[in-house]
Amino acid sequence: MVELKSDELDVLVVGAGPVGLTLASELTRYGVSCRIVDKDPGTKNISKALILHVRTQEVLEAMGAIAPAKAESKPLHRVELHAYSKHIGHWTLDGIDSPHPSPVIIGQNRTEHILEQHLNSLGVKVDWQVETIGFQQDEDGVTVNLRHADVREEVNRAKWLVGCDGAHSIVRKHLGLSFEGGRYENEQFIQADAKIRWTLPKGASYLFLTSAGYMMVIEMPEDIVRVFISLPDPDPTNETPPTLQEVQDALNKLGGIDAELYDPVWLARYRTSHRRADRFREGRSFVAGDAGHVHVPIGGQGMNTGIQDAFNLAWKLAYVLKGVAHPQLLDSYNSERQPVAVALLDGTDRAYRNILHPSELLQNAARLFGPFIIRMESVQTRFRNTLEEIEIGYKDSPLASDFGGSSGPAAGERAPDAVAVRLSDKETIRLFEVFQGTHWTLLLLSGKQINSKSYNQLVEIAQIINSKYGKHITTHLVVTDTPPPANLNWDGSILVDRHHYLHNKYGVTSACIYLVRPDWYIGFRGHSSDSDNLLAYLGSIFTE
Repeated sequence: MVELKSDELDVLVVGAGPVGLTLASELTRYGVSCRIVDKDPGTKNISKALILHVRTQEVLEAMGAIAPAKAESKPLHRVELHAYSKHIGHWTLDGIDSPHPSPVIIGQNRTEHILEQHLNSLGVKVDWQVETIGFQQDEDGVTVNLRHADVREEVNRAKWLVGCDGAHSIVRKHLGLSFEGGRYENEQFIQADAKIRWTLPKGASYLFLTSAGYMMVIEMPEDIVRVFISLPDPDPTNETPPTLQEVQDALNKLGGIDAELYDPVWLARYRTSHRRADRFREGRSFVAGDAGHVHVPIGGQGMNTGIQDAFNLAWKLAYVLKGVAHPQLLDSYNSERQPVAVALLDGTDRAYRNILHPSELLQNAARLFGPFIIRMESVQTRFRNTLEEIEIGYKDSPLASDFGGSSGPAAGERAPDAVAVRLSDKETIRLFEVFQGTHWTLLLLSGKQINSKSYNQLVEIAQIINSKYGKHITTHLVVTDTPPPANLNWDGSILVDRHHYLHNKYGVTSACIYLVRPDWYIGFRGHSSDSDNLLAYLGSIFTE
C-alpha cells in the first residue's frame, strides 16, 4: 500500500550527512518547513572527514552550532613537512584573520552528531531508513516516492527537492545530470585511526612526501592519530580493510622512522575519483556536496565545500519560498558554487599528480629550494588562506555589485570580522555578531575624514532602506567620532569605531556603503553617493 502525504512541504532534503543536516538546519532557522530523509539507520560511527576549516567554522557560528564543535575538536596549529627524505620545515596554520584562527580536527561522525542535535533543537528530526526511490517534478513542485525499512511506500509532495545524498546520488541520477571525470587508477589509500608510539613530538601533524607514496599523520582528539597513506594498488578488487600491521609497515617505510600503532578504532581501504555534475540545478531540484562534486582527499576540502554549498543555498531557498526575493535568486546558487567546485577539482587533481607522482626534477627542487620557500611569509599566508577557504568568493556572481568606495574587500568577497562599540550601551561587539540572524546587514561607514555632507548622505540612505526594506535589512551607521552630530536625524543603530579598526579592515577612508548578505558575503559596495545604485541592486533581488 502506498501512503499519500496530504501536507505539502517547502523543501524535502535527501541525505542526512553533514551537508543535508546543515541545509535542513538552516532552512528551519529561516522559518521554512522541511523534511530530511536518509536510507541509513542513523549518523555514522566512523570518523571519515576530519577537518573543519576556518570558513566552515564561521558557517557553524552563523548557524549557532560552533560551541559544541569547538568543545569536541582539537586545533591544528602546525604541519611538519618531510619531502623526499629531508625535513623541509613546517606550515603554520594559526593566524587566520577570523575569530576562528586555525582549522580544527574532529571526526565526521562527531560533526554529524553535533549537526543532528542542532537540527533536533530546532524541532526537526531526521527520518532514518527512508529511501528515495524516484520523483517527478512539474512547474509547482516535486512529487517524491519514498520507501521505509518495512517496505511501506509513501508519496510526498514538496515545492523544492535537494539531493545531499553523496557520490552515488539518486537525485542527481534521476535528474539526468552528468558526473564528469574519472577514477584514479592504480592508486589505493589505506588508513588507520589509532594510538601511536614514535619519536616525533606531539603538538603537530606530519606530512611525508616520498617517491613511493604520500602519507599524513594527523593528531585527533583523545590521543588518537589518523595515518593516511597512498600506495600503488596491485589488486583493485581488494576491498578488505588493511591490517594494523599493514598500515604500520607502510608508515615506517615512508616515514623512515620506527613507529608503533596500537588500539585501532578504524581501519579503511578505498579508491577515489574526481567528478563533477555539469550543473547543480534542474527545475525545482538541486544537488549539493558529494552529489555534485567529489575529489581526491588532499587538503580535507570535500565535507567543508559541501557544508558551504548548503549554507549558500539555504537562505536563497528560504527568501524565495517566503516571497521576499525574486525566483531568479536561485539561479545564483549554480553560478556561485559551480566555479568553486571547478577550482576545487582542478586544485586537488594538480596536487594529486605533483604530490603522489612527482617527477625527479620536482623532487630535487623540493629538497633544494623547499626550506627557503616554506619560510617565506607570503607563501605561508597564501597557503593558509587558500586551505582555510576564506578566499572563496563570488566576484563574478550576479549578486555582486561593486562601485568602489574603499580599498578593502569587494562585492562578492567574504565579509571580514572586526570590532566596534555600540553607542547605545557602550558594549564592544564583533561584526560577526552584528551579522548573526537571517537578515542582510547594511554598514554605512562615515569614513575617517568626516563632514556633515557625508553624514547627511548616509542618514538619508539609512532612512530610505529602513522604510523600504527594514524587515529584511538591518542598518548600522558606523562613525569614527563621538558623539556624532547632535542634529543627526537617525535613531537606529550606531557603531563607534574611534580607533578605525573596522574602517581599516574594510579599507575605508571616506564615506562608504557595504551591504552584507545573510551568508556573510558582500553583496554591494559603493560610495555614499551611490544610493540609487544600491536601490537598483535591492530592487533586482527583493520583491517588496
